Amino acid sequence: RLVVWPRAQTGWTIVLASVPKAEGRDEAVAIAQRARTRQLPRVGVLDSSRFASLRPGYWMTVSGRYQSEADATGSLRRARAAVKGARVQRIEP
Repeated sequence: RLVVWPRAQTGWTIVLASVPKAEGRDEAVAIAQRARTRQLPRVGVLDSSRFASLRPGYWMTVSGRYQSEADATGSLRRARAAVKGARVQRIEP
């Protein structure tokens, strides 16, 4: 089961992929499922249009919910072992 990022919560996450909405949510979900099989924590898919800090128009596959950028960065190496282009991103409502 994929996790859901609460709309009202600010924090940090690791973005595994950004899939244009025109390509469909299924691709982002498939990436999330592969990430789960690689034991990445708290994997989910966000609609970027629902968050002010994100560029609208994407399904974003994410892993983890962190209180600080440093915490997220500490988990980035593990995420990049599973998905090469993984990056840290702040999420704001």
